[in-house]
Amino acid sequence: MSMIPGMSGDRKTRITITVDPDVVEYAEHLVASGKATSVAAVFNDAIAAKRIADQRALALLREHARRADPERVARMMRHVNRQLVEQGFPAAPGE
Repeated sequence: MSMIPGMSGDRKTRITITVDPDVVEYAEHLVASGKATSVAAVFNDAIAAKRIADQRALALLREHARRADPERVARMMRHVNRQLVEQGFPAAPGE
């Protein structure tokens, strides 16, 4: 990997990836139609969007966990652990 200056002045890391031909074709189509500045920008934007979606999903999960009824969670974990043990797996840690 090597560092190259980005358009925003930030340094970017050069990587090599292997992708499906139809994905490359679509990325090139976006560039040719003026919807993206480069194939690299298409992939960078896609990963940035995935990161934002993952961060939002984690925040939502944490909010649900914060509002969870501890007694109900404990009952559910006991049930899950019984099933794990019945199937020959170790119980979840902390239970």
